[in-house]
Amino acid sequence: MGLTNTTSTYGFISKFFHWIMALMLIAAWIMGLFHDDVGSLKRTFIIAHYTLGISVFLLVGFRLAWRLLNPTPAHVLKNKMLNIISNTTFAFFYSLMFLVPASGYVMMNFRGKNPVFFGYEIPALFQNNQSLKELATETHELLTTLLLVLVILHVAAALFHHFIRKDPTLKRMLLSK
Repeated sequence: MGLTNTTSTYGFISKFFHWIMALMLIAAWIMGLFHDDVGSLKRTFIIAHYTLGISVFLLVGFRLAWRLLNPTPAHVLKNKMLNIISNTTFAFFYSLMFLVPASGYVMMNFRGKNPVFFGYEIPALFQNNQSLKELATETHELLTTLLLVLVILHVAAALFHHFIRKDPTLKRMLLSK
């Protein structure tokens, strides 16, 4: 497996971005969902949630740049509708991977708090604003839910391709050959 993509396969770097970001998104979601339920580990969960969110925000920029600088492998299927769905899903994924962390950052600013990234406080761009705090919180939660639904549909589609259609869609994104 080469480092870069070809017109028929994903390279190691694209696969690495895919899987590391999947793990980071799942971990950030778990940390955000359960931070109130872990007792003395609450602060650790919150800081990990912030750090993962900011990392995703930064990495999605690198991932998008990598995608734009490399050939995109051709769709496995020549089904126009499935390819449109695939391309639309790609646009939603990248949008949400930017918007979820950005909305979390704005939410924290409106709460009067600065997110922590690997132990360093990120300066606020917005001041504490009690009237917008609730809207920002609801926006972050809604975007997170949309991203979670998209992840579930993405996994379901990959399994559908693998087990029902029996095409190589899933296999070509695995880290092994």
